Amino acid sequence: MKWILVAVMALILQLFLPWWSIALAACIYGFLFVQKPAKSFLEGFLGIFLLWGTTTIIISYLNNGILAGRLAELLSLPHGILVMLITALIGGLVGGVFATTGTLLRCVLIKKNQDNFPIRP
Repeated sequence: MKWILVAVMALILQLFLPWWSIALAACIYGFLFVQKPAKSFLEGFLGIFLLWGTTTIIISYLNNGILAGRLAELLSLPHGILVMLITALIGGLVGGVFATTGTLLRCVLIKKNQDNFPIRP
């Protein structure tokens, strides 16, 4: 359920920064919360996937699917929904990878209590 924090942080950062701010939000999330890298990846992926998926659905609804349809033609895809799905998947992968990066960065930088490490050496 912590994936909501990733989505909210990314949404707020995207109001002021470019698209790559999702990586910053996911990395901060992974650094702040102690958890295993696999769970960190899943929550980062889910948060950004749902954020970007919802955003593409809203944008597509507001322009009657014209933008997604034209991008689908440009990319030789059969339907605009695939463009929206690919967009959400790319965002989710970026979120997941950088959430894992934040978790592993925490392991490297904070060596006070090794019982909290998600990975054992």
